[in-house]
Amino acid sequence: MMRLFSGRKGIMFFNFLVMIPRILFLVIMLIVCVILIRMFLNDKFNINDVQAEILIDGLIYGTGGVSYYDPVTGRLYPEIIDISQLDGAKLDQGLFYPENHMMTARILVEKPITEYTDMSLMDRYFRGEDPKFLTLKDVYYNKVWYDNWEPLLVFKNLGGIGGVIDKNMRLPVLVREPDGTLMTAYVNFQVVQPKALRSR
Repeated sequence: MMRLFSGRKGIMFFNFLVMIPRILFLVIMLIVCVILIRMFLNDKFNINDVQAEILIDGLIYGTGGVSYYDPVTGRLYPEIIDISQLDGAKLDQGLFYPENHMMTARILVEKPITEYTDMSLMDRYFRGEDPKFLTLKDVYYNKVWYDNWEPLLVFKNLGGIGGVIDKNMRLPVLVREPDGTLMTAYVNFQVVQPKALRSR
């Protein structure tokens, strides 16, 4: 065995044999580094949920949203909704985004039904309404685009970027009646927007 590695050619052959595992190790480490970098490098961001929550927060806590605004004191009461002030045209002016073709919302204010007969329950069910809630107000933000996109929600689970998705949120609120009394209710937001680039 010693005769195999004796001399100049033998030493070069031995050094070559020793370098093979080192080269293989370097190649494997290079491949692992490339895989790790590609795994953690995200060039596509899905911001649909963030955009929807910003719009919902603007509708609840913003001055042009659905919350009750007292014109005498100039104070906004978040999560208290005055049905008489709730109007789709006012929402479009209050949350003014010029050329808004990106987001729409349906705002549904409902109160729980505490007393009902079996017949009214069946009637509401067959009309497609929730039998446990009575609709107080149904308004839209950016209604023109909502009417365009609402039929496309049937295909929201299909992949790709050519469609629309929605985000639904139900929040408990107080509804201010015209005489000033408050009652408990829920506000449902359905934000509809086009699909952004989705992550792989």
